[in-house]
Amino acid sequence: MTHRIGMLSVLCALVSTVLVSGCNIVVPVAYVIEGPGTIDPEYVLRDTTTVVFVDDRDSVFPRTALRAIVAETIANQLVAEKAVSVTNMIDARDTLALARSLESASSRVSIERIGREAGAEQVVYVELVGFALTIDGYTPRPTSVCEVKVLDLTASERVYPGLAATRGREVRTQLREVDPTNFQSFARRRKVEDDLATETGIDVAKLFHEHERIDLGENLGVR
Repeated sequence: MTHRIGMLSVLCALVSTVLVSGCNIVVPVAYVIEGPGTIDPEYVLRDTTTVVFVDDRDSVFPRTALRAIVAETIANQLVAEKAVSVTNMIDARDTLALARSLESASSRVSIERIGREAGAEQVVYVELVGFALTIDGYTPRPTSVCEVKVLDLTASERVYPGLAATRGREVRTQLREVDPTNFQSFARRRKVEDDLATETGIDVAKLFHEHERIDLGENLGVR
């Protein structure tokens, strides 16, 4: 009981400090008291044969291998979060290889055909819009932007976002507090690219599974 009273006193003191100083500590205090809370999936995927396909029509990725990192991360997250069962998830790397075999320099293949050739009834389609390690040319701020759609091949229609949407659901990912020294060597830059690709995949997958509302670290540190 004494311990609880002591903790309450500390928290009250923190809140009082916030009210006096104006510091942004209210959210972390609420996080400690109530927990982070969760966000529901924006769209619940059918548990049917599914493939994740990452497209880079404008060759935005600095390396083609990054497409596979994003696709595999999404697929692995969806399976881990039970959004799609492992038996229904088609290998993303195999699908990328299939797409390369079907396409040529002068002829593109529709996403619907790629999905059907891969044996999928559902496609999580991710089109890359932007991918850069710095926005202004010198400040380390790795950022990616992509648009996400879900295609139901059995119904031959897009099911997410709704048909009223003219574009896919935009997902923007940004790495924070990247050490500037990571830009001083080719190997380190590749590591940052890999990290950004992985985080992009994690953020896309969150559209389809329940996840924490607040990451405490997002409210602390330098932005």
